[in-house]
Amino acid sequence: QRPLASKELKAWRWRKMELRVEAALGFTLPKNCFIGVRVGDVLKQGRYEPQRCYNFPQLDRRRNAKVDIYQHVGTCMVAVDPDTKATHEVAVSSLDPETPASRIKIHVAAMSEENKQQREQRTKALKVQARDYLMKYSIEERLSEAVKALLKEQPADPTAFLCKQLTDWDKASAVTKEAAPAASDLPQVFEDESVNRLRKDARE
Repeated sequence: QRPLASKELKAWRWRKMELRVEAALGFTLPKNCFIGVRVGDVLKQGRYEPQRCYNFPQLDRRRNAKVDIYQHVGTCMVAVDPDTKATHEVAVSSLDPETPASRIKIHVAAMSEENKQQREQRTKALKVQARDYLMKYSIEERLSEAVKALLKEQPADPTAFLCKQLTDWDKASAVTKEAAPAASDLPQVFEDESVNRLRKDARE
C-alpha cells in the first residue's frame, strides 16, 4: 500500500460532509417549519424537507452539529439603502393562524468609517486582553497537559479527573513558587575591574 501524496493527504483531511434531517418514525415536525444546522462557524438553513441535504465543506475532524427547528410565524419586505439613514414601519403578514398580524420598525443606518475602526480596535483590544489572560495563568498549557493525561488514563469520570488535574497543577505551582529563591537571596556576581576597563577601551 503506497503512502498518500501531499495533495491526496490534504484532500483526505479536509472532507466534505452532508447532513439530512427528517422526523423519526411515529413523529412529525410542525408544518412550514425551518431547519437550521450549524457546524463550527458555518450555518445552513432551509425550509423543512425530509430529502433536503445540508452540505458542509472542509471539515478536518469530528465536530458537534447543532440543529435548530424554527417556526415561521410571519414575513415582511422593506427596501433598504446603505447611503440613507431611515426608519421603516412595516406590516408583518402572519403565516400562523394563531398569531395575529403585527407591525415592526426597522432602523437602517450606514456604518461610518470611524465606527468601523472603533469596533475593530475594540475587538483587537479584547483579543489581546484574552491572550494576555491565558498566558498569565498558563491556561492553554494547563488544559493541554490535562487533556493529554485524560486521553492516556481514560477515566470513568472525565470531569472529575480534569478538575483534579487542574487542582494538582495549582498545588504544584504553589510549591514551586515557595521553593524558588528570592532575588535578594541569589549570589551577587561582580565583574573584575580590568574586564570593565577593556570593554570601555573597546567602545572608544
